[in-house]
Amino acid sequence: MVGWFSFTEVIATVGDERAAEVVTGWLARAGIAHDVAWARYLDRGVDHARVDPAGYTHLVWVCGPLLGDPLVEGLLRRFAHTRRLAVGVSVVDPATAARFGAVWPRDAPGCPPRPDLAIDPPGDGPAVVATVFAPVQPEYGDRGRHAQVQAVVERWVADRGLGSFDVGTDLLTPSGQRRRVGQVQAVLGRADVVVSSRLHGLVLGLGRGRPVIAVDPVVGGAKVSAQAAALGWPVLLAADEVDAAALDAALDRCLLPAEPVLPAWAEVARSAADQRARLVAALAG
Repeated sequence: MVGWFSFTEVIATVGDERAAEVVTGWLARAGIAHDVAWARYLDRGVDHARVDPAGYTHLVWVCGPLLGDPLVEGLLRRFAHTRRLAVGVSVVDPATAARFGAVWPRDAPGCPPRPDLAIDPPGDGPAVVATVFAPVQPEYGDRGRHAQVQAVVERWVADRGLGSFDVGTDLLTPSGQRRRVGQVQAVLGRADVVVSSRLHGLVLGLGRGRPVIAVDPVVGGAKVSAQAAALGWPVLLAADEVDAAALDAALDRCLLPAEPVLPAWAEVARSAADQRARLVAALAG
């Protein structure tokens, strides 16, 4: 089985991979022995350029556009003796499609479109985490572990196959557009869990009722630890204890139904009122 996900020269998409998973499931349930050719950067399956084509009777292309491309041409030449089939594809170049014995397209000239193979019915999936990372903060000197903490968290998210999205908190986006508080609050509220090495990722996540894995990126603790203490939030990892096992345990704790999510709002209100009164008094004095 091949597709654009088979070429090391191409960065395929998760849609391509999901379609491949669907077809792999079909073949497995039918008891049909098969190999899947994955790009070398995916580090699994077989390499279509290194296997012996004589060991295969069929070539099944899955997903993506069928078009005249040197990569496709080379593949078809190597497997010229096989019966070639294509499923879930967009027929962009009819001449290329004609080199297959049968094509079941998702869209093609003169054919009604079919749903893409990657669509799944709704169901349970992995937890979705919103990540909020602090940049390097020079004021902490050699106590800062910001880059190292971020790398560990990103690797953990990838290794665990978690749904994830990064949430920026700067007032301008990388393209120079205005970012508003409500936007950040809204996206944090969609996550199952927030993982934050920024103080305000912790604060805004809890404020939206989301459990937070607070990660203090400063050795010895700094403002993230202080704020977790102020809010009475217990899920806190120190910079020198952040690893996959600690993150696993913290995630499990955050997903427990009995785990408190919201801070003690009465204490939050009391603290804000006290600060307001002191500031007003100082300005009026």
